[in-house]
Amino acid sequence: MAVCEIWDVRGRLDHPIDYAENPEKTANPKYTEADLQAMVDVMEYATNKNKTEQRFFVTGVNCDPTTARDEMMITKAGWSDTSEIVCYHGFQSFKHGEVTPEQAHEVGVKLAERMWGDRFQVIVATHLNTDCLHNHFVVNSVSFADGMHYHDNKANLRLLRQRSDELCREYALSVIEHPSGKKKPYALYQAEKQGRPTRDNVARQAVDEAISKSFTLKDFDRQLAEMGYRINFDPNRKYWTI
Repeated sequence: MAVCEIWDVRGRLDHPIDYAENPEKTANPKYTEADLQAMVDVMEYATNKNKTEQRFFVTGVNCDPTTARDEMMITKAGWSDTSEIVCYHGFQSFKHGEVTPEQAHEVGVKLAERMWGDRFQVIVATHLNTDCLHNHFVVNSVSFADGMHYHDNKANLRLLRQRSDELCREYALSVIEHPSGKKKPYALYQAEKQGRPTRDNVARQAVDEAISKSFTLKDFDRQLAEMGYRINFDPNRKYWTI
């Protein structure tokens, strides 16, 4: 049973994301531009050698893992891309005890090839540091083939999960036959339970950090803005939005 989720990466992520156990992995002063740092951060997390057996289970699709960040930035420059979204970070998590590290990585690479292989550069990294083996995907937001953007929408998420299920059946792995759309998605539940990054817990960390550094609401607004978040304090809405 593999579950999938994906979200966009904007601006700097070294502030709200501190999942890499080695803090040097998320603070790289060599890169000062926000888009470069965001991509470095997410790639360092995805390919952390402490989670991937010295990076043995790291594969590049349409790029070399050792130069992937530069190759993706060259693609962006070649198509004059100026989008806020620098890349997409996704994962595929397997049922405990159902796959070996080799199988998990093989399935992840095939999923990346079927989902993005004809148009996008992707890093696939298999993490072995939790009970449930899981793959991370770092996908360039811009296609090397035509300069078009990948869209993180419901249709593409359904397609990602459909192709993941197809691969699971090919490998005789279980799938969720009738997923419920009413409760929190199982992928998010599993990710939060195991301490992996999701939209929700990344935002929560950012909010906690902003609160710790703020004395007024204006301070809070400014702190979140510096971390790349947009907030809405509209008094006519029932809840604030981030």
